[in-house]
Amino acid sequence: MFNHLKYLACFYFPCSVLIFLYTGPHSTINAIAWTLSLWLIILADLLSPKISPCNNKKVVSPVFYDAILYALTAIHFLIISLLLIYASQLQWHSINSSVTSIVNLIVLRILVGTTSGSSAIIVAHELIHRPQFYMRLMGRMLLYTVCYEHFVTFHLRSHHLTVATVDDMATARIDESFNDYWKRVFTGHFSYAWSLEMERINIHTSATFFYKIFANTVLQGLLVEFILIVLIIINFGWIATFIFLIQALSGVRLLETINYFQHWGLEQGEDRNALAWVNQSCVSEYALVGLSNHIAHHQNSATPFQNTPYSEQGPIMPYGYFVTNLWVKLNNASFRNASKQRLEMFFKKNN
Repeated sequence: MFNHLKYLACFYFPCSVLIFLYTGPHSTINAIAWTLSLWLIILADLLSPKISPCNNKKVVSPVFYDAILYALTAIHFLIISLLLIYASQLQWHSINSSVTSIVNLIVLRILVGTTSGSSAIIVAHELIHRPQFYMRLMGRMLLYTVCYEHFVTFHLRSHHLTVATVDDMATARIDESFNDYWKRVFTGHFSYAWSLEMERINIHTSATFFYKIFANTVLQGLLVEFILIVLIIINFGWIATFIFLIQALSGVRLLETINYFQHWGLEQGEDRNALAWVNQSCVSEYALVGLSNHIAHHQNSATPFQNTPYSEQGPIMPYGYFVTNLWVKLNNASFRNASKQRLEMFFKKNN
């Protein structure tokens, strides 16, 4: 039972951000001090014990794990609400207040952007794979808060069908930098999702023009996101709208950073049985509700995270997800060199 309780670690960072928002706005020093919660989880990830190869989780109660997803979903919606209230309360009437407000906005971007990427989008990823309609709807609602609902279409109907092949846009090419990858996928995912939807709709040749337009789920997502932004402008003002969009972009960049290093250089296809990189960090495993068991997830995406087994059928990452995210962003050349060496060793060993 203790192994299951370890998943409560996923509440540490979102709850820290929630408390930060609830007790704010903060002074300059206090706002900066609150970023310690992020540095602590990165340090914990760096020092994390390794996952045991025999860590095939057995379910005690699916209700326990689903409750975690529901709670994280509720916390995120509360975080976004408090973010908008927080930003609308910032003061700009003097130089000192403006400096304090700017620092608060930067910290908001760091904390809320990170929890949007490391909690909300990851929970959404789990929910959109579930068979229940209401769970998939919850996943879409979470993605509305980062203006990335088209991720559902691309992820389910492209990435999972072509992962670790040259046909998968979300599989980073060997030697590809993160900046090049980001430029390629940020608009590419949307364009591909749109084309997938238009192709699906055009199969019904007898459908009316308006049906073909409004049956497009990508367009539906855009409309919801547009309405959401308009409502934020009306009710909370331009500063709140600005930081809402910034946290959304930050969360999406974190998502795509994870996509980048999860499949970097793995373009060989399923014949070599390496669909993703292996994560060995317990902190990443429990804080990210099982996302790091990514190989088994691609082998059977319908399996809930609590049933997804740990697999070592791929090259091994030297660090957990939190540390690797920083590594990719701060020294991408070093990341690529080290990853290329590990890939060569892995393929040599398995050939």
